[in-house]
Amino acid sequence: MLAISKALAARLLPQSLTARMALAFGAVAAAIMAAMGTYLACALSTQLQERDEAELVGEVVLVRHLLSEVDSETAVREGMHRFADIALGHEGLILLVRSRHGEPLVTLNPRHEAVPPLKALPADVHPEPSMLQTWYPRNGVPSRAIAALGRLGDTDEAVEIVVLRDAGYRAVLMRDYQFHVFWATLCATVAAAALGYLLARRGLRGLRRMAEEASAVTTSRLATRLDAGTAPSELRELADAFNGMLARLQDSFSRLSEFSADLAHDFRTPLSNLIGQTEVTLAQARNVAEYEALLESNLEEYDRLSRMIENMLFLARADHAQVALAPRTLDARAEVEAVAEYFEAVAAERAISLSLQGHAPVRADQTLLRRALTNLLDNALRHAPQGSRVSVIVSAEREATRIRVANGGAGIPPERLAHIFGRFYRGDPARSNSAHSTGLGLAIVDSIMRLHDGRATVSSRQGLTVLELVFPLPTP
Repeated sequence: MLAISKALAARLLPQSLTARMALAFGAVAAAIMAAMGTYLACALSTQLQERDEAELVGEVVLVRHLLSEVDSETAVREGMHRFADIALGHEGLILLVRSRHGEPLVTLNPRHEAVPPLKALPADVHPEPSMLQTWYPRNGVPSRAIAALGRLGDTDEAVEIVVLRDAGYRAVLMRDYQFHVFWATLCATVAAAALGYLLARRGLRGLRRMAEEASAVTTSRLATRLDAGTAPSELRELADAFNGMLARLQDSFSRLSEFSADLAHDFRTPLSNLIGQTEVTLAQARNVAEYEALLESNLEEYDRLSRMIENMLFLARADHAQVALAPRTLDARAEVEAVAEYFEAVAAERAISLSLQGHAPVRADQTLLRRALTNLLDNALRHAPQGSRVSVIVSAEREATRIRVANGGAGIPPERLAHIFGRFYRGDPARSNSAHSTGLGLAIVDSIMRLHDGRATVSSRQGLTVLELVFPLPTP
């Protein structure tokens, strides 16, 4: 039901944000006007009722005063005009003065309403609004009335005073008032909606301008940025976020273009070798040994292509967090020794000594850790001068475990350090070493570290290049 209600609301609401804001302005204005009108109507009704009740009490007091100035019932009949003056200007007022035997002395009942029996107050009791009684005229509107005794002159003779007020006039007055409030609310709602539409349209002018600028962004114009200088603070935040997104897209697009070019270059080399060697061999008849040599050479190129594809698939899975991790606490020194043992023959062939120092625990996936260490040592041994040393230092700090791999050599220029972990990036611009390196090793190291919420850093100065893996320590 909730989903159906949301879908129905989404269908009924206008698609325009300006129109929605105008409707919101109108709805708020209608709610405020309706609440204000209701409050004023209730206040007016209460004040009118209190005024009528006070007038009824005042009428009784005034009639008692007039009765105190006459000394007989006959004088009351003869002075009826004085009592009639009391009812002037009081719409719906009914005044009756009756003798103790029920004979009418004064009757002011223009509409001939049926007067109900009322309990009369004693002559010596002063009337109060709380002593009023309720009666119902022919129109069915609850009305108020009071009955009291009054003395004639200085005698002990008493007559009954009955004062009633038909509240029908108040009902008519309140209906007229509510009618005017309704139309005032309706007009205010329309005016607020129209004014809100104009204000919203003017306020969203910056958003429309930003939309026009955003529509001009294409793959060939990713350098375009939204101008948020004169926009409100809310739109400025949106523009800054959009500009940040464009910057990331531009960087990603540039990297993708570079990646595609590098990928084409690195695949073209082994493929050209395969095609060229095969064409040369097939150009004339060869003996078995030559065909075997061709197949062995082709197998090396196939192996290189396979490693490149495997590395690219790993990077693709790592980018989408599809590499399953099985982290556990390991001895970093033992892991380094296991990987270094594999490179001992390569190091001995070039008279390079491997130096291992330090002990520390590390929380990592063993397979991925060894793969990262393998790439680092392979990179260090390829770039270290013959007869030099490659040092691996393991250390534990307060918040991280660090594994540093250092090697001597020509070093890396500062302008290339920022790209060292890029895919297919090689320090040799001429790519003279492309037959031995795919340019993905350090990119894989960087991806592995990001999977472990760590980081890989590089520094190179004074002929010493240091690649460092920083693993965060597990929280207790």
